[in-house]
Amino acid sequence: MTVKDKKAKKSWKERLKEKQIKHQKALEAHRKRMEMDAARKPRKISKGKILMALCLVSLVLGFFVAWQSTQPSNQSNPSNPSQGEPTQPTILNFIYILADGKIEPETASILRVKDTQYRFTADVSLPIIVERDNIVIDGAGYTLQGSNVYGSRGIDLTDRNNVTVKNLTIKGFDYGIYLASASNIILSKNNLTENYCGIWLTYSSNNIISANTITKNDGYGIWIKNSESNKIYENTITLHANYTIYIGSSKDNIINDNLLTNNSLSIFLYLSDNNTISHNNIMANGNIGIYLYSSYNNAISQNNITANREGIQLSSSSKNLIIKNHLAHNDIGLDLSDSSSNVIYHNNFIDNVDHVFILNSTNAWDDGKEGNYWSNYKEKYPDAEEIDGSGIWDTAYVIDENNRDRYPKVNPNF
Repeated sequence: MTVKDKKAKKSWKERLKEKQIKHQKALEAHRKRMEMDAARKPRKISKGKILMALCLVSLVLGFFVAWQSTQPSNQSNPSNPSQGEPTQPTILNFIYILADGKIEPETASILRVKDTQYRFTADVSLPIIVERDNIVIDGAGYTLQGSNVYGSRGIDLTDRNNVTVKNLTIKGFDYGIYLASASNIILSKNNLTENYCGIWLTYSSNNIISANTITKNDGYGIWIKNSESNKIYENTITLHANYTIYIGSSKDNIINDNLLTNNSLSIFLYLSDNNTISHNNIMANGNIGIYLYSSYNNAISQNNITANREGIQLSSSSKNLIIKNHLAHNDIGLDLSDSSSNVIYHNNFIDNVDHVFILNSTNAWDDGKEGNYWSNYKEKYPDAEEIDGSGIWDTAYVIDENNRDRYPKVNPNF
C-alpha cells in the first residue's frame, strides 16, 4: 500500500487531530524560544562608547541653546511680511475678561466698576485675554508687568470690537497690546515700554492709537500688517533701535501729529498704498526719517523732518504725493531710488549735506506754480532774482538732467 493510499484511508477526524498536535508543538517551541530570549543577558556596551554618546548629546544640546539665545524674541522678519503670525505661548496663568462680563480669577486686581467698565486696583503680573466687546479697561496708572516670555501678549484683543484700553503701563511682553481681526479699538494714554513690540496689529481696521508714550521696545514701536483705515496720532515714540512704525501690505492708514525722535528708522512703508503721513515732528533719528519701499499713492505732507541721517527715502515707489515738509540738517534730505512719478513740492530743504539723492528716478518738483525752498539756492545761482515779488526765483533749481524744480521758493514754506 502506497503512502498516498494510507493518507486516503485516514478519516477526517484523524487528520484534524494530527493538525492540532502539530499546531500545539509549534506553540510550545515558540514559548521556549521566548523564555530563552528573556533569560539571555543583554549585550554590554563599553564605558568608552557610553561616554562618547553622552558627549555628543551634550554638544548638540549646547549648540541649540546657544543658537536659540541669539534669536530675537519674535522670529518674524520685518523685511519679509509674508512670514506667519506669532502664536500665544503656553502660559499656565492668565486673567480673563469673559464674554459674560466676569473676571477670572476673581482675585485679579481688576475691578468691574460698571457693567462695561473695568479698572485696575493694583499692578498686575499676568497677561490678559479679553473675550468681551464694547468695554473700557482703565489702567488707572498701574502697570501690567510681564516676564519676557516668548510670544506673550500683555493684552490680547483678538477678534474684539469697540474696546478701549487707557492709562496703563505695559512692559516685559513680546507684544504689549495685540490686535488681530479687531476693529474700533481705542488705545489711548498708555505707556508701552521694554516689550519686543509695543502695539502689534494685523488684519484689523478702524482702530485709533492716540496720545500714547511708546519707548525702548526692542523690535517695533507699532507694527501694522494687512490692515486698513487705522489712525495713529499724537503719540510720542522714542528710542527704538529697529523699526519705529512699520506698515506692511496696508492701506488708507493715517499717521499724523506724532513726535518721533531718537529712533533708528521712524516710519517705514512696505508694499503699502494710499496712506497719509502728515504734521509729524520727525527729528534726530539715527538713520532715516521716512522710508517708502514699493509703496504707491501715499501722501506725505507738512512734516518737520529735522536732523535725521536721511529725511525721506523712496525705493521702488511711485505716484506718492510729498508736500509741505521741513527737511533740515540731514546727511541726505530725500532719497529716491527707482522711484518715479512722485510729486514733491512745498518742502523746505535746509542745511542737509545732500538735499536729495536720486537713482533711476524722474519726479515732479513743483505743482506748476510753486516748488520747494532750497537753503543753498543762492550759492548755486548767485545772479538769480525774484520774479516781481512773487516769492519765486527766476531760475530753476536743477537736481539732475531729469529732475528740476522750475519754481523754487525764495523763502521757507512754513
